[in-house]
Amino acid sequence: MNRDRRLLILLVLGIVLIASAWLLPRLEWVEVDEPARPSGEALRDDSLAARRMINALGYRTRVVHDATELSALPTGATLWLNQALPDAAAARTSEQIAAWVRAGGHAVIAVPGDWQPQRLSRAFGIQALGVHQTRSGARLDIEGRSLQVGIRQCDVFTTPHPVVWKATVKGYKPRHNDEDEDDSDSEAPAKAHGGKALDDAAAIAVARFRVGRGALTVLCDDRPLLNPNIGQQDNARFAAAVLLEGDRDEVIFATQPEYPSLPAWLWQRAPLPLLALLALAILILWRASIRFGALQAAPPAARPGLHLHLRALAAFLLRQRQHEALLRGPRDELRRLLAKLPGSTAEQIADAAKRAELTPEAVSEALDTAPRDAHHYLRLATTLAQIDTRLRAARPRPARRNSR
Repeated sequence: MNRDRRLLILLVLGIVLIASAWLLPRLEWVEVDEPARPSGEALRDDSLAARRMINALGYRTRVVHDATELSALPTGATLWLNQALPDAAAARTSEQIAAWVRAGGHAVIAVPGDWQPQRLSRAFGIQALGVHQTRSGARLDIEGRSLQVGIRQCDVFTTPHPVVWKATVKGYKPRHNDEDEDDSDSEAPAKAHGGKALDDAAAIAVARFRVGRGALTVLCDDRPLLNPNIGQQDNARFAAAVLLEGDRDEVIFATQPEYPSLPAWLWQRAPLPLLALLALAILILWRASIRFGALQAAPPAARPGLHLHLRALAAFLLRQRQHEALLRGPRDELRRLLAKLPGSTAEQIADAAKRAELTPEAVSEALDTAPRDAHHYLRLATTLAQIDTRLRAARPRPARRNSR
């Protein structure tokens, strides 16, 4: 290594050290929480984070998986229905839940959208007025506390029950539902303003009402309480404010649909057939897949022999119904064998017939008659083969010479 090369390496190292000394003090290590995709139980239950938070605050929690359990709820508990009940379940349980609330229970529900069943909201007299939309969430004043809640699309509403507390938003676009045209109250806001946005009108977004001896908390949107959003802004405090009420020490989560998914239902009802089908599928894939091993030797190239050629030619002539051509060879061979017998032609035919245990007429027919069809051809070919075999068997073998 010459002197110039060593100087160049030292110069590069010096530049790297100077740059590191200038850059490292200006770097700051900050831990950043990146949202991860839900998995396991969090993937199956959207309210898992809210349930664990309520449990950590010292309250008892449990989950209701079957809509039939909603008919026997303790009045000293809070019930959160974070998914619209299926229409079949809502038809059976909506009035039961409303009666449970009037008897002293506390229900937390969200205003359903136009595409969702309306039975439960109608049982409580909830009337959707319109939609309030924001980009960064809504600032809500709940019991003297100002919370920034991640509600971007809020279905504002009204209900005739007495208000315990409420949080309002300013401005909304009225909703006009064609299915409720027979209800004068539901279509009044839309008709009064012609469906135009009301930028200055205040409307209820979240409120708690007194219903009989119980309480009803209605949310314009319950998505801030779900797993992906509860850790953002003030959504956790918002969840605690709407789920906890008075001295109730139990929160019941009715967060699962009445009917499970088909894979879950099959696994619950018939796990063994599913495992058998899985094992069968694995065996089929294993048999069809490529398995690595020693290469199989290539078979030597086989040239078709004379026997194969004659069989193919005979099969072709038989398909073409060339029966005369098929009999030409055996007949020529039989005439050659008959020529070796003593006497005239008639005597040779009689001798051959006697040896083959046939009549002379059958031998003559096999030698000279043209076959009429496939069955006649087979009979003639059988006769020729029988005579040929008997004549060859009767031929005297040549004597062996004694070798000295």
